[in-house]
Amino acid sequence: MKKNESSNKRKLVTEDIYSFIKEKIFSYSLTPGEKVNIDQMARELNVSNIPIREALSRLASEGLVQIIPYKGVTVAEMSLKDLDELYEIRIELEGYAARKATQLIPEAEINWLDEEMKRCFLSIETCKGNLETVMKMNEQLHGTILKYAHNENLSNLIKQSLQRIERYLIYARRDLDIETVKREWHEHQAILSFLKERNNQMAEKAMRNHISNSHQRTRKFFL
Repeated sequence: MKKNESSNKRKLVTEDIYSFIKEKIFSYSLTPGEKVNIDQMARELNVSNIPIREALSRLASEGLVQIIPYKGVTVAEMSLKDLDELYEIRIELEGYAARKATQLIPEAEINWLDEEMKRCFLSIETCKGNLETVMKMNEQLHGTILKYAHNENLSNLIKQSLQRIERYLIYARRDLDIETVKREWHEHQAILSFLKERNNQMAEKAMRNHISNSHQRTRKFFL
């Protein structure tokens, strides 16, 4: 019993450290290419090196850090090549997810999305949090499509690529202007309109167009 309790406690510690390091990466407190000082972090957090290494191993599997044998751990670099490759994957996977989910999303969910999109537009007009509005739209529309594509492996692949893209998006979207947010809204609205019509081919096309535009909007910050 005590062994199980100890194991559960260690899992909780590792999860907390994972979240802590990930937040540092996404906030750029740990910058791309920076070496992670495991011993120093262990002292700061008052833990052993073991849960830190476990957390870093998980982050490495997600492409956020690189573990180099005999050299240590560094935060993954960011590059145009990496960004382009991630978006190439995202366009294909999310386009397919939109096509698949169009016929499967319940009417009640589509009606809910419709109301939420109206609220998001009002928040843009009143300038209440541009970045927050975009993140909310993404979570609601893209999240609903993933849910009703009914393919767990597809969902996991998309979430993995999105997580790596998020680092680029956070950097690019720190100073979002209202016109850019409105373009994002109209692209999301186009996808939703085809979901309402149950037109899976046009929903896929609208999704691909939206992600391609997002790619270009993000890419210009790294040229």
